[in-house]
Amino acid sequence: MSYSEKYKDCLEYIDSFWDRVIVKPRKRDLLMNLILNKAQKKMHKNIINIPHPFIVPNDKKFTHVFYWDTFFIFRGLIRTKREWLLKAMVDNFVYLYDKYGIIPNFNSPASTGRSQPPFFSSMILDTYNGPYFKYLSLNRLARPFFDLDTHKSWLRKAVEVAKREYWNVWTDPEGYYNHRVKGFELKRYGDRDIGYAHSSEVESGWDFTSRFYNRCSEFLPIDLSVYLFKYERDFAKIANHLGDIEEENFWKQRALNRKKQINKYMWNEKKGFFFDYGYKHKRQSAFLSLAGFTPLWAGLATQAQAAKIVKKLPVFETEHGLVITAKKSLAPKISLSKIPMRYRPAIEKILKPKQWDYPNIWPPLEYLTVVGLLKYRYVEDAVRIMKKSLETQAGIFRKYGTFFEKIDGARGDKAGNFHYETQSGFGWTNAIFYRYVMILDSIESGQNLYAEKPKNPPFKLVIPH
Repeated sequence: MSYSEKYKDCLEYIDSFWDRVIVKPRKRDLLMNLILNKAQKKMHKNIINIPHPFIVPNDKKFTHVFYWDTFFIFRGLIRTKREWLLKAMVDNFVYLYDKYGIIPNFNSPASTGRSQPPFFSSMILDTYNGPYFKYLSLNRLARPFFDLDTHKSWLRKAVEVAKREYWNVWTDPEGYYNHRVKGFELKRYGDRDIGYAHSSEVESGWDFTSRFYNRCSEFLPIDLSVYLFKYERDFAKIANHLGDIEEENFWKQRALNRKKQINKYMWNEKKGFFFDYGYKHKRQSAFLSLAGFTPLWAGLATQAQAAKIVKKLPVFETEHGLVITAKKSLAPKISLSKIPMRYRPAIEKILKPKQWDYPNIWPPLEYLTVVGLLKYRYVEDAVRIMKKSLETQAGIFRKYGTFFEKIDGARGDKAGNFHYETQSGFGWTNAIFYRYVMILDSIESGQNLYAEKPKNPPFKLVIPH
């Protein structure tokens, strides 16, 4: 039995769910507003109007377009009948950047001062490599209206916006978004309007976690550094495709320089893992999180580094998948009875459980880890984790009739509530569940996973991922 057959009920729910969270723009939706249900009408409140159809994480709390959520939601749309939405979403992000000078956390006036983990170049390539433009060029009816250069023209326009985002927001030469740190080439998470620890952590997407010790703005995060490395590699790849060798070499050198900085400050040879760097106190963090696996996803790690990183899997792996942080990295329980009262609130805030901590499993970082394992040919590990995840997520779905944004990786059940109620639906969980099923079906059917056989990893995956 294929995985698609085994989890048919889950996939049917996921397929029907997308229709609840795909939204049409206001200007072209006046008639539809008359027949929208209550949840759909709620989506239209307090948002920045965008010109193209868009997709949101769920129809409850998260009814805006969220930047990094969208990348993971793409995993559930690629090679499906809804793949047309990829281009619409990229064009929406182009619109938002052109209007606000940033791809905001979500499309609301309240969030135009901060972004989220940057995945725009990856979304552009997802769209460009998909069937949308290929269909236009091959379809007899569409061909008379199709400019043969349209494909590359769209790519040039989109990637130029991504470069402006890279330079103006993340390189941040004027310090406008509080991403710059004096004396370092690597960047931190920040916020244009506030620029302190709390808002930096919101921008990181890990709101909130013990990983940053309530001092996110004092760290150069490994994941952000890796995502910007991926931008540079993507820009080089696109320049090569467009025939601009000088531009390609420029971005290759930028990526090489960043890789050197990452290895200098964030790689720990003795511990065999990548860590955040605390620039204020000039020392590496010792906190273990799945962010340390992102160099595998981006192809930054060497073969030797990958071999050491993989040895850390048991620290994160449970019977239900990969927890977001290591249990041993959390602060031990302590008695505050001997601590002066005036200090207790601050200490309690640091010690209290946070949703981006053990024992929670968050599908996005688990997915990046799984894909990284595949790229370095740790297929057995990747398959084991995907199987565990599918079995647990399916069990939860069959118990509650829905998926959730995160789960408890110790109990294999719905996660508890933190600063908001655990959300059902749910965009990135559904998408990654679907993608795991597709990947496992490809592996079980004997499909070749890799484009070529270079001597050293990372290896290029040819299956959709």
